Amino acid sequence: MFCPNCGKQLPDDAVFCDQCGEKISPAEGPQPIPAPPPTEPRKGEEKKVSQFIKKKGKILGIICAAVVIVAAAVIFLATRPLTVELNDYITAEFSGYDTMGDAFYQFDEEAFCQDYAGKIKYRAGGDVSSLLDDETICQMLVQECIAGDLSEDTDLSNGDEISYLWECDDDIAKEHFGVQLVYENLTFTVEGLEAAAEVDPFEDVELVFSGIAPNGEVSFVNNSEESFAYDLQYEVEPSNGLSNGDTVTVSLLQAESQEDRAYYLRSYGVMFTQTENTYTVEGLGAFVSELSEIDEAALEEMQARGEDALRAEAAKDWDEFVSLDNMSYLGSYLLTAKDADEEPNNVLYLVYQVQSTINVPEEELQESFTYYYTVSFENLVAEADGTMTVDLGNYRTSSDQFWKELGTQRYYYHGYADLDTLLRECVSVNVDRYSYETNIMPE
Repeated sequence: MFCPNCGKQLPDDAVFCDQCGEKISPAEGPQPIPAPPPTEPRKGEEKKVSQFIKKKGKILGIICAAVVIVAAAVIFLATRPLTVELNDYITAEFSGYDTMGDAFYQFDEEAFCQDYAGKIKYRAGGDVSSLLDDETICQMLVQECIAGDLSEDTDLSNGDEISYLWECDDDIAKEHFGVQLVYENLTFTVEGLEAAAEVDPFEDVELVFSGIAPNGEVSFVNNSEESFAYDLQYEVEPSNGLSNGDTVTVSLLQAESQEDRAYYLRSYGVMFTQTENTYTVEGLGAFVSELSEIDEAALEEMQARGEDALRAEAAKDWDEFVSLDNMSYLGSYLLTAKDADEEPNNVLYLVYQVQSTINVPEEELQESFTYYYTVSFENLVAEADGTMTVDLGNYRTSSDQFWKELGTQRYYYHGYADLDTLLRECVSVNVDRYSYETNIMPE
């Protein structure tokens, strides 16, 4: 039972309450527990209780929402792709010479796998994936998914800008490796290329002109001792049929294309300032075309040779009754070819007036007379230094004959009875092929 005064539970046979001392009257049957007296809430207390209940509900809602967010974040972090930055592993290098430099790129696979091996999982291998180590999986990702190339890699100059353009397989990276590749195209500025040495490949070139105009020829000599010079080939055009004053062009055959120029730049570090050059033909001898081109020294030598030829002929071939009294040089006829390929190109006839006597004592016969004799030289050449070249051993004497009759005998001479005959036989018969000039005064 309970104390009717203070409500403390007492034994059923208690007479007094051991709490408050109230006398306990016996009663029939069990007694209800008295309800505590109602209390009136103090002013404002009812409002605080209501706010507490609302605040507690809001806190519980926030906690529940936080739990949901954390759970979602855990799930997201557990399933999202691994983000991999690629740009940090690309470098570009430049080598060679300015204007023809080369570019090379490198993806640093070793550094990449040091950073990401163990974080990348191979999801497409089934049971096989468990047999692959972390390094191998990383290398598989690089080989299968990561690629790119330079926009330009040859013929570069310092200051040029080139790009590295990625060509990655993002889908395979996500599907097979759980990786999100992050990258953007890169721009590099070319630098550090060496400056090429500019050289003139014709600086030590010498052209040697030989022969006789208009059929002169040219030969080529390169006096350079530079290593690249031994690897050069030249072409000279035209190389023959030359006259003084003509021009010839020398071309450097191996430096006409971009590929050729790149070869010399990479092999020898040189860049040619020009690939062809022109030269003026000079120093060739030219066939004499005017009498004024014949110098006095050469003329005197030819005259002497002509006189010796006539004296030798008289000594060998003339009759004992015939004498050579006198010979004098009258002048010359110069024949020059109208066509360059005519042979000979020119002919110089030296004309002599000869006095001879036929004396036959037994018959008391004697006669003196005058005739004309020629000695000719061919292909006379006027040299560039003003001298003249002639082959003195190559000459011709008069082939025509005439005869003189004295008594009952005829005496034959090589030569011409008069100048008109000489002109006709030596000059006039050749006017279709030769022009002529003379300094012989008409009789």
